[in-house]
Amino acid sequence: MTLAPILILLFAVLPLILALSAGGVAHALGCRLDEGDVHPCPFLGIDLGELLYALGVLGWLTLATVPIGGGLLLIWLIAAIALMIRRLI
Repeated sequence: MTLAPILILLFAVLPLILALSAGGVAHALGCRLDEGDVHPCPFLGIDLGELLYALGVLGWLTLATVPIGGGLLLIWLIAAIALMIRRLI
């Protein structure tokens, strides 16, 4: 049961981690990254622009995953407390 809160937190923040990573990669490659349009970003002959754009826009999903993750974490906490009380009784 100790793995559940870690997975819930990962679910909640993964879109943000991916968006920040896309920004870091784009910055390291000297490419422009924004939500307005796909910009070319060549790397070893491959254009990463579409992928970086998709990952960057995925950050907006955090607006949904953080509240859902918070609710799931609260449900997990209530269940964990209930199980602890049940074992004590």
